[in-house]
Amino acid sequence: MPSPSESNSKLQTRVRQQEVVAELGKQALEIDDLDRLLYDASAAVAETLDNEYAAVLELLPDGDEGVLRQGVGWDDELVGPARVSADREFQTGHTLLTERPVIVDDLRTERRFSGCELLAEHGAVSGISVTVGSVEDPWGVLGTYTAERCEFTEHDANFVQSVANILATAIENDRARRDLQEIYGRISDAFFALNEDWEFTYLNDRAHELINPENRELVGKTVWDEFPGAINRDFRPKYERAMYEQEALSFEEYYSDPLDRWFEVRAYPSKTGLSVYFQDVTDRKLREQELELFRALLDHSHDSVLVIEPHTGRFLDVNETACRRLGYDRDELLELSVHDMERRFADVEAWRSHAEDVKNEGAVTITGEHERKDGSTYPAEVNVAHVELDQEYMVAIARDITKRRERERELEESNKRLEQFAYAASHDLQEPLRMVSSYLQLIERRYEDEFDEDGEEFLEFAVDGADRMREMIDGLLEYSRVETRGDPFEPVALEEILEHVVEDLQFQIEETNATITTERLPRVRGDASQLRQLFQNLLSNAITYCGDEPPRVHVSAERNGRKWTISVRDEGIGIDPDDQDRVFEVFQRLHTHDAHQGTGIGLALCQRIVERHDGEIWVDSEPGEGSTFSLTLPAARDR
Repeated sequence: MPSPSESNSKLQTRVRQQEVVAELGKQALEIDDLDRLLYDASAAVAETLDNEYAAVLELLPDGDEGVLRQGVGWDDELVGPARVSADREFQTGHTLLTERPVIVDDLRTERRFSGCELLAEHGAVSGISVTVGSVEDPWGVLGTYTAERCEFTEHDANFVQSVANILATAIENDRARRDLQEIYGRISDAFFALNEDWEFTYLNDRAHELINPENRELVGKTVWDEFPGAINRDFRPKYERAMYEQEALSFEEYYSDPLDRWFEVRAYPSKTGLSVYFQDVTDRKLREQELELFRALLDHSHDSVLVIEPHTGRFLDVNETACRRLGYDRDELLELSVHDMERRFADVEAWRSHAEDVKNEGAVTITGEHERKDGSTYPAEVNVAHVELDQEYMVAIARDITKRRERERELEESNKRLEQFAYAASHDLQEPLRMVSSYLQLIERRYEDEFDEDGEEFLEFAVDGADRMREMIDGLLEYSRVETRGDPFEPVALEEILEHVVEDLQFQIEETNATITTERLPRVRGDASQLRQLFQNLLSNAITYCGDEPPRVHVSAERNGRKWTISVRDEGIGIDPDDQDRVFEVFQRLHTHDAHQGTGIGLALCQRIVERHDGEIWVDSEPGEGSTFSLTLPAARDR
C-alpha cells in the first residue's frame, strides 16, 4: 500500500495533468500560431511527465516519412530537416495503426516507435507515442521519451492522448481557417434577391465573393439547381415558409460542397419574391465546436469542475461530474452560490473574505465534507484557483476522496492491530525470556566453578542471545508505536535536540574520541521526542561504524521550499551501493554481531519517524569513503 506522501504525490501529478490539458485546450481556442501551440504542448508534456524529450512528428504527403515539426530536448538543427521512417508496415500494427497510446518501457528491446534510430542516437529508452488525428487519416505522431527506463501508467498515457486530441482539433481548425481565408478572405455581409420562381434576380459583390467565387453567371438561374448541396432539405423549408407564408425569418445555414461555410441568414419576403441578407459566421461556429470539445473534456473529467463569480459566490458554470456528485441538475446549480451549499460560509461576506485569500495565494487546497442535494455528505479535496480572463473567476476542482478516506481508516485500523499485536507479542515473549535469563544467571552463580572453558563460553553465548532478543523485542515494540504513540507536532529547535543527543552519547563520544560538529540548525515542525530518537540513532551509527580512525561527524541543514534537508555525514567505513536500500529494512544487518553491536532496527525506526513527519530519508555512500544520511523535515512557520 503506498504511503500517504506517495498517494498525495500521485494525486498532485494527476491534478497537474488535468490542469495542463485545460490550459492547452484554452490556448488552442485562442492562438493562431499552430507551431507555437505544438511547441508549447511538447514542452508541457515533457515537463509534466519529467521527461527529457517530447516531439510532434508530422507525416509528409507521401505518408512514408515524417518530419520533426516541433519538439523539446532535441538539437535545434533537427527540428524541420530531421526525417524518420513512418512506413506503416514498419510500424507493424502500432502507433499509426491503433487509437490507443503505445507505451514502450525499453525501446532497446521493443522497437515499436517510428524513428527508433533517431531516438536511440539521443539516448531515449522509454516513452509514450500517440497518433495525432484519426487512424484512417493521421496527421502525425505526438511522442514523449526519457533516457532512463520508466514504466508509465495508464493515467500518463491518457494524459498524452488528451493533448494529442487537442492538437488534432487545433490542426483541423487551422487547416479550415487557412484554406477558407485563402479562398474567400474575411467576408461579413452579403445580399441576393430571388423571384417567385426561386431564380436569382440580383447578387451584390459580397454575395459573389461568398457563394460564387468562380464568378459564374447566376442571375436567371434557380437557386436549388445552382446550390443543390448548400440550401439543402434541412433549410429549404425555411425559405419556402418565408416565401409562401410571407414571414420574415432568421436562421443559421450551412453551405456544404464546395463552400463548407456557415452563414447567418435573414430572409425578408415581398410580393415579388425574397430578399436574403447573410454573413459568414464560420469562425464563430468553429469556436463553438472547439468550446464543445473543451466542455466534453470537462464533462468526462472524474473531478467536479465549478466556475464561480468571486464577488457573489454564484456558480457561473459546472461540469456534468459536479451535477452528478452533488445531485443537482445543471440549471439548479447555476441558481445557487457557494454560501448556499457550504455551511462554513455563513453569508456572502464570509465567501468574499475566502475569495480574497485565494486571490492573494493564487490557489489553495481545502479538504472537507460536501453536502449533496439529499442532505448526505461525502469527503472531497478541493483545489481553488483565482483566474483572470475577460474578468476575474474562481475555478474549483473537487475530487471525491471517499475511497482514500476508507484506505486511511483501514490503514489506521491496521496500525492499531499491529501495535496491539506487537504489544501482546512483546509482553508474551518477555515473560519466558525473563525466565530464561533468570535461570541462566542462576546456573552461572551456582555452578560457575564446575564449568570448564567451553561451558563458560556456551553460557556466555546463551546470556548474550537472551539480552539481544530482549533488545529486539523492545525495538519492535517501539517501531510499531511510531504512528500511534507519538506526541502532537509543534515547533522544535533542532540545535537543542542535538545538544541533548550529544549529552546522551557522551560516554560513547569520549570512549571513541569522536568529534561532532554542526552548522546552524533550523526550527522544524515535529515530535520532539521522536526527533531526539532519530538523531541519536544516526549519530550513534556514525560513531559505531567509524573504522580505525577516531569518528568525525558533521551535521548540516539546507532549506528547500517548505522543508529542510538535514544531513549527517561521517568518514567511516561506508556502505556498499547494493546495500543502501536494505539498511532501512527491519532487522537487516550488514555486519555480524561480533563486529558491531545492534539489533538491525535503528535505521528502520529512523525511516518510520521521518515518514510520520511527511519526509524522506536516504543515504549516499561509498565503501571506505564514509556515509551521508539525509532526511527532509517540514519547516516550522516563521514567527
